[in-house]
Amino acid sequence: MTDATDRELLDGFRAGDGEALDALFQRYEAPVYQFLVGLLRDHHQAEDVLQETFVRALERLDGVDPDHLRGWLFTVAYHQAMLTRRKAKGKNGLPRIVAVEFMGDDERLPDVLPGPVREAERREEAQHIRELLDQLPPHQREVIRQRVYEGKRFREIAADLECPLNTALARMHEGLKRLRLLWEQNHA
Repeated sequence: MTDATDRELLDGFRAGDGEALDALFQRYEAPVYQFLVGLLRDHHQAEDVLQETFVRALERLDGVDPDHLRGWLFTVAYHQAMLTRRKAKGKNGLPRIVAVEFMGDDERLPDVLPGPVREAERREEAQHIRELLDQLPPHQREVIRQRVYEGKRFREIAADLECPLNTALARMHEGLKRLRLLWEQNHA
């Protein structure tokens, strides 16, 4: 299957061939990871961003032009890396902890804690999401639970569930898609 073109693999994936997805990820995992290490200069961050890149790719893979898959995937990786960098920085480009510690009183970061009404709404939404999560197939629910509630990396999840990394990613993708549909059905 590794001799297949990106177009053939994408067509296979769209037809439901899980091996095609595995082949695509195997083809691009190392080059995208190296690209991210070069951008972020941190192997751990690069691994996290690689996983997020593949999650985002799974969410949008249906609409990708097969002739531009490689460039598109690197673009997604670049944007995920920039998001990671921005999240790590606070006001004035300093890391958040440094910004809070060294800025004067007039430059303090705004209070981002929600009020009591919004906090109650969030708790209700979180409870509703947990109830919807219970409606997912067990293998999808478990991947989402470990990723969201335990903060595990996809490699750790795959090892825990004794499945390939790409299977864990695909389960997350399908689970989130189902969760979104359930949410929309309940809020329509």
